[in-house]
Amino acid sequence: MMEIPKAKTRRRPQVLRRLTVLMMRIGLTSESIAYLGMGLGILGGVAFMITGETSHPRIAWGAGAALCLFRALAIRLDLLLQPNSMRQSREEEFYNELPERVSDSLTVIGFGFAVDSSPWLGLAAALSAILSAYVRSFASARLGGRRPGGLVLMTRSQRLLLLSAASILMILEIPHPAVGAEIPRLTLSLVIAGCIFTVFLRWIALRGIKV
Repeated sequence: MMEIPKAKTRRRPQVLRRLTVLMMRIGLTSESIAYLGMGLGILGGVAFMITGETSHPRIAWGAGAALCLFRALAIRLDLLLQPNSMRQSREEEFYNELPERVSDSLTVIGFGFAVDSSPWLGLAAALSAILSAYVRSFASARLGGRRPGGLVLMTRSQRLLLLSAASILMILEIPHPAVGAEIPRLTLSLVIAGCIFTVFLRWIALRGIKV
């Protein structure tokens, strides 16, 4: 009975390795995936913004949810390709971090302009995400390039999945505005709380790192 999980564990890395090799063969790089993800993030933010401007908001919510899921997939593919990147470390960090920050901010800010949402909460969520990423990069530099460990809430993928889930709930609750009105605001509040909590934990961990 204990052999089944081990077999599944072996298969998963093998599938990921094959996927990485396939992407390299067709010419995909970490940088190209990062910019593709940036485009998906921008389009996702636009889709959320027009939910209050279109006569078919369900379509806009559905498009936003799908784009967020594709963005989460792009993040996963980017992580697979990063170890095979031929760029120097500083250049690689620039080509990966800049698109991530741009797309993260525009997606969340766009969600803040969605129907029944709040632009101020969207801006606060974007700033919280940027602050969380900054503290992570600072901790990584202090740790010699290693990523800080410990509990992390509201990572990029988690935020995207949360926005997708909220979009699906809005699609289901659009005929009942009284029920669905608070979903976008609650979603952004969760993003802010999760990012601030992660910043707090990382800052506490940094206090124990010796220079």
